[in-house]
Amino acid sequence: MHWQIKIMQGRKKVDVYYYNPNEYQLEMIGCKLVNYPNKAKKVHKAGVHDVSGWVKCEEVRPIKNIPVDDLEKLYYNPIRDPHWRRESDSNEFVWDDSEYSTLITNDKQVYVLEERV
Repeated sequence: MHWQIKIMQGRKKVDVYYYNPNEYQLEMIGCKLVNYPNKAKKVHKAGVHDVSGWVKCEEVRPIKNIPVDDLEKLYYNPIRDPHWRRESDSNEFVWDDSEYSTLITNDKQVYVLEERV
């Protein structure tokens, strides 16, 4: 698995980059958690992976060695749950469409570095 970064101009894809999560972290600035709930529910029911959610960002920077020990983890796996979730809320809230100032990856996980104020 690699992180896929699509560079968009409007609705047109102009470039794609891939980053190995074992080599790089991604710092994502100006983020929104995107989910297509109807598609995610179909993935959940069928138990078959398909793209139904992602992080939309204003800017992405590859970085290395930022500690995530004290950061809150975000979860998205529509096979298990068709919505974005946060580690601290025990699945009480749906975090689809929530916005953040900065998110960061570590391995295959996404963490909240800075909340949107």
